[in-house]
Amino acid sequence: DDEVWKTAAKFKDFVQYRPVDLVAPSKPTEAYIGYDSKFLYVAFHAFDEPGKVRATIAKRDAVFDDDWVGIWLDTFNDGRRAYELIFNPFGVQADAIFTEGINEDFSVDIVHESKGVVLEDGYTVEVAIPFKSLRYEAGKDKKWGLHLLRTIKRLNNEQSTWMPISRDNSSLLGQEGHVTGLEGL
Repeated sequence: DDEVWKTAAKFKDFVQYRPVDLVAPSKPTEAYIGYDSKFLYVAFHAFDEPGKVRATIAKRDAVFDDDWVGIWLDTFNDGRRAYELIFNPFGVQADAIFTEGINEDFSVDIVHESKGVVLEDGYTVEVAIPFKSLRYEAGKDKKWGLHLLRTIKRLNNEQSTWMPISRDNSSLLGQEGHVTGLEGL
């Protein structure tokens, strides 16, 4: 019910890419993105059956035995590197720098805030990322690459994303969507 969500962009109709390419996911996911001059706000509503969500009070960067949602931000839109921010259903964070074709570096700790809650229809996670925690290009005509992902652990690590990802294409960032219009940061 925060003000930012009233005007946030809504992302839905996620598509599975693991274990099966380009089919409907078992459970729907919705994501929302908004911003003000200081923060990028991201929210996920991961729909699921009551009692089936996997969530623990994990240590930072150790959320991968749980269900999770995440955002990849290619803030220079170069298809080479992205911030990888992942959250379990309680909002426990994992963060890395993803370098296309090389690796994920989980030694970084990006300052941001996240909260999550398990509900009767799945779980929600809300995130506030200070722009001062990121390196980026901003402005009316600047694009950021974007992936929004979800993993359902109990369903054979099923992964779905807002932008279709084909495993036939080796480039994850080459298949990213884009956001524009981030002004006044």
